[in-house]
Amino acid sequence: MFRRVGSRLLICAILSSPFFISGGIAFLDPSVPMLLRLMVLSVGLVIMALGTYVSLSGVAPTPTLATGEKEIIVRHPSPKPAYARVALSIPFIIATGYLFTFTEYPYVYPFVTFMIGLYFLFKGIMKYLRNLHITYTITDRRVMHMYKFLWLHTKEIPVARLISISESRSFFEILTGRGTVVASAGFGAAQIVKIEEIENVTPVAEALREMLPSNG
Repeated sequence: MFRRVGSRLLICAILSSPFFISGGIAFLDPSVPMLLRLMVLSVGLVIMALGTYVSLSGVAPTPTLATGEKEIIVRHPSPKPAYARVALSIPFIIATGYLFTFTEYPYVYPFVTFMIGLYFLFKGIMKYLRNLHITYTITDRRVMHMYKFLWLHTKEIPVARLISISESRSFFEILTGRGTVVASAGFGAAQIVKIEEIENVTPVAEALREMLPSNG
């Protein structure tokens, strides 16, 4: 447990360190606007504070099975698609530093690249932290998506009502070799469970296809 929490805190420290370093350097340069200095440092503080809190409290939920219910597959989202989002932010952050330090362009240009990089960075960080709290479980009776942070949210559909199983891959899932299995028991979001950003998608999809009523 301590090793897992330590690795999560290390990742948060690595992600926030460029902002602490950049903010510290900016404070040594009087020409840098105070608002920009505070903004950069604030980003680092938010990343570290949020990451620390979620890392210490991040426990993936465990489903309670009914009497006689058999657990078949348990999966958690892979962190690699989140890492890919963070990696995509790096060129924009580097471009921000270059434009700000080595060019005479107005501050609006580095501000734009900074905001784009910040968008991808926070998308990746929030995806990573959120995935720490998600468990996908397939039993001989149910397909479940469980998310636990502050409160527990469970979404499930009975396998007896499954009507279709499909696979999909987002841009970041393609980049990282991950994918999503979509289990549908009808129309509408309440009738669909998405098993997102997991490794080895095909075995999960095949296991669910074997449970379709027509195959039972």
